[in-house]
Amino acid sequence: MGKRLRVAAEMLLTVVVVLAMVAGVVRLWHEAHRSDFSRALDVVPAATLRLSFTDWAAVRRRLGVASSDNPSAALVNRLISKGYDSDLSSVSSVDDSAASLQKNFGFSPATMQWEAYAQAPAGAALVARMPDGFDFTSVENDLEAMGFTRPPSKTGVWLGGTDLVAGVDPMLSPEVQYVAVLADKGLIVTSDQESYARTAAAVAEGHGASLASLDSTASLVDKAGEPAAAMVWTRDFACSDLAMSSADQDAQNEADTLVTRAGKITPLTGLVMALGANRNLTVLEGFENDSDARENLRARARLAVGSAPGRGGTFSDDLKLTASRTDGAAVRLEFAPRTPTGYVLSAVNDGPVLFATC
Repeated sequence: MGKRLRVAAEMLLTVVVVLAMVAGVVRLWHEAHRSDFSRALDVVPAATLRLSFTDWAAVRRRLGVASSDNPSAALVNRLISKGYDSDLSSVSSVDDSAASLQKNFGFSPATMQWEAYAQAPAGAALVARMPDGFDFTSVENDLEAMGFTRPPSKTGVWLGGTDLVAGVDPMLSPEVQYVAVLADKGLIVTSDQESYARTAAAVAEGHGASLASLDSTASLVDKAGEPAAAMVWTRDFACSDLAMSSADQDAQNEADTLVTRAGKITPLTGLVMALGANRNLTVLEGFENDSDARENLRARARLAVGSAPGRGGTFSDDLKLTASRTDGAAVRLEFAPRTPTGYVLSAVNDGPVLFATC
């Protein structure tokens, strides 16, 4: 090899090495700055169609409820009551049984960092992220005392069942019938099905595809910042879950007219509703590409401030649209609540929701 070729090869190698280092730094920076909402995608199955997320640490801070390693029933109930009034606990899967969960299982919304409740065709699972230093052995002791069958491995599933959990307290959520204690990951995974508890626990341990691998969902969640509570619909599930088909025929006819007047819309590839600790709501509607998002922007914004057929009144009765714009391949709608308490996220997270129509 001639001197010039050798120098050129060395320069090319140097460039490749530098680019690889830059890429590595970018990946490390992104990982370090991910929100807990984003991290929740890492520990739920890729097949998830709907995900409910509550950042309980943020909710406690916002509501002025002190964190405690061993909270009293009064403290747990105060958190849930204030969470209900602010709508910050509206998507939790265990808020109704929080006090009993703390008493009998040794963890609850009063001790969790965050909660992710993932629903898929094959089952549903709760994943609770616990704070550093949390006593997982105490949870295992509680499970054994209640009569759960201890698994052969530390990360296996504790077997309870309908009769056992109902016998402990009928108020307990069915989602805690089967439990995996993943102390090395700082997680507790529960489900109402033994088989799905095993599936979800494997993903939470890092053995299996997680929802973070679905780019359309991961991209929307990254745009949502750090919500106190949020709902995610993956793929096109919002098109059926929030569809106008759940309304009566008159409401469907009205919806058709409103959509025609609003302008062109195309199907969603994902949907996120993210409620901040300040109760402002961000809605992110995903599309195939940036062009589709631009085409949908005006129509989606018009629908978001208009009549709410099948629900009554208008969306503006509860929420004021403060901003609408595109964000890459997404339409971003920003809302502020009309009142200091009451419905915000729960005002629009159940169908029919016309501005989420496909």
